[in-house]
Amino acid sequence: MRAKKRIILEWLYITIGCALAAATFSFLLDPINLVIGGVSGLGTVLNELLQIDTAFIILAINIILLIIGLIFLGKEFFIKTVYGSIVFPLFIKLFDLIYQAIDMDPIIDRTIVTLVGSIVMGVGLGIVIKYGGTTGGTEIPQNILLKYFHIPYSFSLYFFDGAVILFGVIVFKDLALALYGIMFIYLSGFAIDQVVFSGFNKRAVYIVSDHSNEIQKRIITEIGRGVTKIKVVGGYSNLDREKLVCVLSSFEFYKLKRIIKECDPEAFYYVVRASEVSGEGFTYER
Repeated sequence: MRAKKRIILEWLYITIGCALAAATFSFLLDPINLVIGGVSGLGTVLNELLQIDTAFIILAINIILLIIGLIFLGKEFFIKTVYGSIVFPLFIKLFDLIYQAIDMDPIIDRTIVTLVGSIVMGVGLGIVIKYGGTTGGTEIPQNILLKYFHIPYSFSLYFFDGAVILFGVIVFKDLALALYGIMFIYLSGFAIDQVVFSGFNKRAVYIVSDHSNEIQKRIITEIGRGVTKIKVVGGYSNLDREKLVCVLSSFEFYKLKRIIKECDPEAFYYVVRASEVSGEGFTYER
């Protein structure tokens, strides 16, 4: 019963996070065509070009990406991604209808919209990530690039968001969009990190498990991070064990948390803040 209650609460929080992010998009960003990267930003740009409802565009892109994800990443990834991919654009449509019904004037000050919108959307997305959810979108091609070409999340994230923002600058013929987009991505990333970790977004995770080999393999193949093995001895049991050490970002940590839970629910792990990280995958790319 307790486990069932926990699962219900997790899905409730994921839904609330999706709703908060969608409300920010519908009430603040989309009315003034502020391009923020990702599928949401692409929806804004394509709406300008095609004059098709933004929520429908985002939903259509997410469905196409889900199908691609099912083909290249498998059924398990599809099931875990489909909820947020569908719910997020549906919330956008709902809030679009509310926005039209109350007939309110948009906030045209892009600085205020960027500052407030990035924080509120970051909090919403942070809640989604914290409870193991996702809104789909560019995370799907990111996982494909990682799996088949070993391109790190850090690179593919900036590549996709940067490409969408550049597309917006070209379509709207407004160079300032790039500056606001970059500012939005940075501030929302900061807000996400505050929700998920309340601080610097690199963490060192130490794991002791009877299934360390399985966890190690999934960290390398599914997250794309390196793992260090340390020989340790249990203070109580005096048994020889292996401790895994992995440094990763807040986004990646909740992927790791899921992996640990699936491989060994009895595993012991702890997380510490990495005040500075240097080396492969962090200060230079592989």
